[in-house]
Order: sequence, then C-alpha cells, then structure tokens
Amino acid sequence: MLWESYQQTKINRAERTAEKAQTKADRYAGDIANIKRHVDRLSLACQAMWELLREHSQLTEDDIEKKILEIDSRDGQADGKIATEFLNCESCGKPTNSKRNSCVMCGAPVRGPHAFEG
Repeated sequence: MLWESYQQTKINRAERTAEKAQTKADRYAGDIANIKRHVDRLSLACQAMWELLREHSQLTEDDIEKKILEIDSRDGQADGKIATEFLNCESCGKPTNSKRNSCVMCGAPVRGPHAFEG
C-alpha cells in the first residue's frame, strides 16, 4: 500500500511535468508560427523593394550582392548575420551600432570595424 502511494505520487508529478512541458511547447509553436509569418512578410517586402529598384534604376544583382557583403562585414565577420556592436559616433559622440551606416542622432557616417581587424 505504501509502495502504491509512492508510485502514484511519482506518476502525478510526472503528469504535471508533462502538462507544463506541453503548455510550453504549445506556446513556442505559436511563437514559431508568428516568426515564420514575420519572415515571410519581410521576404515579400525585400523582393518588392528589389524589383522596384531594378525597374527604376541601373542597379544589378551584382550591386545588391556587393551591398549585402558590405553590410554583412560591418561587424568584422562575413557570416550571413548582422551582429550588433555598439560604437560611439565620431561626429556627435552618441551611442550607435554597427548595423547602421549612419548615426541615428546626427546622420554622420558610422565607421564600423574593418573586416580584417583583430
């Protein structure tokens, strides 16, 4: 009888743990679905902007690939990601980040670390 009570306590604890895990999994599944929708929307926006630029300018696929590599390399690594490195603007001294090519506060160009530095 004591053993059965002990076992039932363990079963109940395991069921509660499983329910909590299921709740988390459901929440994360919703988060993932929202992220996928957001990525799809951003992809559409990027495609629309590129098609407009191509139709109304002399820009080429090569131009956009070069710009992607330039932006990718601003953090010192060409790794397909934009990492944020906080910098002080050389013009106004306000904090800004390496994801941008100009200061949000004063508009001055932001010089991030060179791709070949340390």
